[in-house]
Amino acid sequence: MSSTPPAAAADTARLLRRGFALEYTTLAWNVLGIVVLAIAAIAAKSVALAGFGLDSLIEIGASTVVAGNSPAPARTASARPCA
Repeated sequence: MSSTPPAAAADTARLLRRGFALEYTTLAWNVLGIVVLAIAAIAAKSVALAGFGLDSLIEIGASTVVAGNSPAPARTASARPCA
């Protein structure tokens, strides 16, 4: 059984926090994009814009899965590294 040095654990926690921040920023950007595309699609009566908005909805689902399946920084800092 090996232990992770404190500096490495701190770096891992910092990188995970950064990763979560980027993931949530992407999620917010896609939500904003859906709102803008919905308004534009209705105003222009464009099926293409509505379809592009649905693509963003799929990206939101993927971002939610990634954020939900990623380890929390607090748990990872004390966890053993994978082999």
